[in-house]
Amino acid sequence: MQLSKVKSKFSVFFFLFLFSLFSIFLFDGSLAQEAQESPKDKAEKKDPALDQYYVANAAFNRKLYPVAAGQFESFLEKHPKHPKADLATQGLALSLYALKQFDKAMPHLEVLLAKEEIDSTISRERLVMLLGQCLMISEKKSDAKNLFLKEIKIIKDQAYRVAALAAICDVSFNEKNWEEVESWADQLVSSKPNPEGLARGLYQQGYAKYQLKKPNEAIRSLSAIAQLEANKLWSTRANYLLGECYNILKDYAKAEISFLAALPGLGKPESTECHYRLGVTRFVLKKYTDSIDNLSTYLKDQPEGKHAREAAFYIARGNLENEEYEGSGASFALLSEGDGLIAAQASLWQARVFTRSEKDYDKASEILSDALERFSDSNIVTDIRYDLANSLMGKKNPDWKSALALLIEVGKDEGFKQLAELTNQKSVCQHRLSDYEGSLTSTNEYIKNFPNTNLFQDALFLKAENLFLLKRTEEAALAYDIYLQTDSNNPNTLIAKYRTAQIFHEKGEWDNCLSVTAPMLENAPQGKLFSQLQFIVGDSFFRLKKWKDSTLHLNNFVTSNSSDEEIGKVANLDTALMQLSVAHERLGDIDKSIATLSLLVSQYENSTPHLPLALAEKGRISYQSGDLKTARSALERFIEEDQKEEQSFQEKAITQRPRVMYYLGWINATEGKHLEASSNFAKVVELDSKHLLAPDSSLQQGVALLNLSKFNESSTHLVSVLKNYPEHPKLERVIYYAGISLARQSLWDEASKQFVSLIENYPKSSFADRALYELAWCNRGTEEIEEAVKIYEQIIESYPKSPLLAKVQSELAELNLEGGNTEEVIAQLTEALEGVKNDSLRSNIRYQLASAHLKGGDYKTAVIQFESMLKDYPESKILDRILFNAGECQFKLGEMEEAMGHFFAASKIENSSDALTESVLLRLGESQSVTGNYDSAQSTYKLFLDKFTQSRWRRNASFGLAMAVEKGGDPKTAIPIYSELLNSPKLDLWSVRSRYQLGNSYLELKQYEEAVVEFVNLEINYPQYPNWQAMSVIGVGRVLLEQKKNDQAAERFKEVLVKYDDKEALNIAQKYLDQLDSN
Repeated sequence: MQLSKVKSKFSVFFFLFLFSLFSIFLFDGSLAQEAQESPKDKAEKKDPALDQYYVANAAFNRKLYPVAAGQFESFLEKHPKHPKADLATQGLALSLYALKQFDKAMPHLEVLLAKEEIDSTISRERLVMLLGQCLMISEKKSDAKNLFLKEIKIIKDQAYRVAALAAICDVSFNEKNWEEVESWADQLVSSKPNPEGLARGLYQQGYAKYQLKKPNEAIRSLSAIAQLEANKLWSTRANYLLGECYNILKDYAKAEISFLAALPGLGKPESTECHYRLGVTRFVLKKYTDSIDNLSTYLKDQPEGKHAREAAFYIARGNLENEEYEGSGASFALLSEGDGLIAAQASLWQARVFTRSEKDYDKASEILSDALERFSDSNIVTDIRYDLANSLMGKKNPDWKSALALLIEVGKDEGFKQLAELTNQKSVCQHRLSDYEGSLTSTNEYIKNFPNTNLFQDALFLKAENLFLLKRTEEAALAYDIYLQTDSNNPNTLIAKYRTAQIFHEKGEWDNCLSVTAPMLENAPQGKLFSQLQFIVGDSFFRLKKWKDSTLHLNNFVTSNSSDEEIGKVANLDTALMQLSVAHERLGDIDKSIATLSLLVSQYENSTPHLPLALAEKGRISYQSGDLKTARSALERFIEEDQKEEQSFQEKAITQRPRVMYYLGWINATEGKHLEASSNFAKVVELDSKHLLAPDSSLQQGVALLNLSKFNESSTHLVSVLKNYPEHPKLERVIYYAGISLARQSLWDEASKQFVSLIENYPKSSFADRALYELAWCNRGTEEIEEAVKIYEQIIESYPKSPLLAKVQSELAELNLEGGNTEEVIAQLTEALEGVKNDSLRSNIRYQLASAHLKGGDYKTAVIQFESMLKDYPESKILDRILFNAGECQFKLGEMEEAMGHFFAASKIENSSDALTESVLLRLGESQSVTGNYDSAQSTYKLFLDKFTQSRWRRNASFGLAMAVEKGGDPKTAIPIYSELLNSPKLDLWSVRSRYQLGNSYLELKQYEEAVVEFVNLEINYPQYPNWQAMSVIGVGRVLLEQKKNDQAAERFKEVLVKYDDKEALNIAQKYLDQLDSN
């Protein structure tokens, strides 16, 4: 603290003191040697020059200084060499001095002092003092000081010497030459002046020592003043300065006493200043209320004073310490505006208001970040950085990285004292940033340098934590042990024990791990750190294959963490989910297994090494449980993730790719997407021909090709499978489907070889009855009907429960009918029926008889017999066939509503053979369309297409579906179905009709150009179907009519009449022409 104003006030006081001192010394009487005329003077009276001298002298003694000065000056002008000249010069100087004409007096005094010899009655010491006084008064203090310094050795008079020393001290004081003040003040005090002079000297001595940073010596000088009987002002000033000295020595209690002692004797503005200093001192003494009172007094007196901002700052500090947060915060905020140290400090303390009152480290960080930017050159920047680091660490979302950077900067400041806390905080930040090596270095530094601090235990624990997280488990175990030995009551003790369990777990000592964790589970420790406890226990049980115990703890672990918004970042949660899924499946709980896998794959993008396996398993289990949608979603996501070519995924995906392709192939096959299925199964073998799934994948690829009607490719492939996998686990299936592929190409002999091979080598195979059936068809294909009949009879005899039995019986009856006279067969059956009593046999004969009527085209008789059977045998095992045949008769008779009812009833019977269901659904769709039930027809045709992927009637059904969609009012949706039929290389009636309906659909959508293209395409490319060519020409005419081009339309209709013979087409064309004529 500076005391410049106080010092200037003291200087004025010193000068007045010196002036009075000099006046006493210089005017303590008249010019004594000239006061009375001596006899000698009388004798000399005859000298006329003396008359003027004595007049001047007399005038001086009578204080008639203007007269005396004039006479002395006149005398000296007239008699400069007169013996009385020195005395006259002295008289002139004294007169001028008395007249305060100091500048005029000084030259005369200097003349006398310059002479080697002067009148013996003149005191040289007195002349020196007089000249010094003139110089002082004339503000030539340095000259006065130099004069006293030059003459001090000759000044023997005690009073004069004290005055000279005082003057030297005063001038040096004003010059702030504290070394000189100290030196001369020591002499002044030693010269034993009177109490007033001693008080003066002691004060100057103390002040100089204070300025020379010798507070202890200053205190000794200043304290001595109190014992003197001098002006109270000296003790007041001394106490004031003592307060400053004690503050320097941090003896704030004595400083407070001194300021309090000084305050009553001070007037303004010194008292105002003293209030400020006392207020700051009391703040340091934590007397916040008293401090605020003193500082408030200062601000009241000096609202714009030089300490105003400091005072306001300490008031705010005091309010903060008194927990008046709102007021202190507002004050700091106001003070933080602008530049300078106070603004920087206010910003620092404003932030501390938020950390103390509300623990609002986010707001504190905001304030301190701004302060750091604004006050980067401030001498408290280190404090700002340190506090900012602490605030960043305490934020809701701590910024450890920035905090660490700030702490490193703080550490560069050699003046920073909180090294223990700094080292600890660095280690925490490094730990939080996963820089465990760096944190370990910091904790080792702390342990070495600060063993007796209150954070020592925390450092020991953090060291162990760092070692643990660095996977240095042996060292970590030792570190935890050391920590546990030092203090068993620390909150981190439970963590240390938990870490010990984790180390057992990492080492694969499952039983030891469970023994350590058992008591911990009883206490159920809380907190994120212990969130792994349930996993450790569950994983240990999992490794021991204790599935039930494993699911309990793994489920607890997943449940306690799955609500976390950042679930993907929870350590081991992915592993727990994977293990939980496996455990559930092992326990037979498939739904829970899939649900667990769903949680895993939904929460992890690509941040878990388990994702490939999880997706593959979810696909497998979902497929096997019949959830194709979920299965496909999982497997296709696997492919998407794999295509991203991210190393973390691909490393684990290698072993799963064949499995993914295999089950995706099955899904596509199940959904009738046989082209995709074929590609999937082929990919399995391509990825790994020796994979466990490769043999079956090869088989399923062949089946998919078969379902695609790519019989040549299918047969070639399946024959190669027989060669490549001679030990195929499903060899009989390979043989069967190879035979089917060859048979579908009408390669009857090659197909027969495959079926015979299967029957001979695998007589108990589930495919044996099918192989026989297909062999029968091969014989029919080569027109070996008798052999086919024998095989049918063999099937009936050997496989009475075969699902093909009804079809076999039907086809056998068909062959019998084809081989003889229907009427004769009917007669035989009718006769046989009369003699049969067995109800079961009777029902069979009745069925065959009705079927014979149906075969013979007697639909009316047949329908009567079939409906009679429906009444008599409502629970018949062949109820489905009876219903179908009844419906078929009515369909042939045109009784569509009745037929539709029978077909519908047949479709609802469960466990019907695929062959019958195939026929039932096809007829049901046709009858629904004919009767205008287009929505129902669409559903029926779709069901047919989904169910019978290899049916020879698929094109019929596809066309029926398209027609139902179109007739149902949605030609736009029908278009791609027609188009798909046209994409087939096969040319048949469905191709022609699809082409026509495609044009018709475009016409309905008013897409005239597209409609014309389709109609013209049909006209020019399908000459084998002239009736549909005619209809296509009519179609073009219809388009022209829609476009209001009636003349051109008429030409097209006339063209039909001229060019084609189809009666239906001719009638339609004529009708359009008649319509045009009538218009």
